[in-house]
Amino acid sequence: MSNICIITMENRRLYPAQVYETKDNQLEVPLVSIDAIYNLLYKRESILVLANQYDQMGIKLENFNGHLEKSDIKAIFIINDEENIRKINEVMTLSEAAKKWGLSDGSTIRKAIERGKFEQDEIKQAGDVWITTYSAMEKVFGNIKNEDNEFIIYDDLESCIYKLYNKDGALDYLKDEELERRTKENDHLYQYIKKVFVKALEAIKKGRKVIIKKSRNNKVKQVMCTEKELFSYIELLPYLRMMSMKRNEQLIDELKNNK
Repeated sequence: MSNICIITMENRRLYPAQVYETKDNQLEVPLVSIDAIYNLLYKRESILVLANQYDQMGIKLENFNGHLEKSDIKAIFIINDEENIRKINEVMTLSEAAKKWGLSDGSTIRKAIERGKFEQDEIKQAGDVWITTYSAMEKVFGNIKNEDNEFIIYDDLESCIYKLYNKDGALDYLKDEELERRTKENDHLYQYIKKVFVKALEAIKKGRKVIIKKSRNNKVKQVMCTEKELFSYIELLPYLRMMSMKRNEQLIDELKNNK
């Protein structure tokens, strides 16, 4: 299996990506070297890519089968065997990381790279683009700038979401008064979860970031700056088996329509 990952300019993750020269109509010889791929791209040739496709939050999209040019690609890099799709979604370009950490631009991070502030496994150069991760940024730059003014969610909320997922599943085995009682309990828990996301959405609309942190060590787990990122996070929950699809659709509908 290929271990090549491509991040497109639309922030789609193509992984694992089988890459071929456009003229290789029989798909006989995949390109396995990043240098070989960039050599083609710099010659203004396109590449043919076959890959699973994910959005920035890890939601599986339709498989990708098409041609890409250099202008379509943000980064190409190798994923080690021990890494997985969750790791891919922690990857950010320096400009994305700068935005999330409240830095002026990626040049501040580049200077930190030049000064050896990052360990070798905390950064990668993917063609013309440098990429890094949440944990590396937090280690080098500390807390996000003006973090106290942002909307913080601790990952205890995810435990509540998963609890609701299990409780919703149990309803299929209940009936009559017990079903009615448990349904009310579940709705009460759902309203608590919804209230958190309503506040998160309001914060983003006011220009604040939504930061998900690990409760056990207060480390940053994820940063969302836009409504699209927040809704992508919510849409991913059923695929992680943390929320039923029915409940997920209800939550998204009510958030989008202010219900």
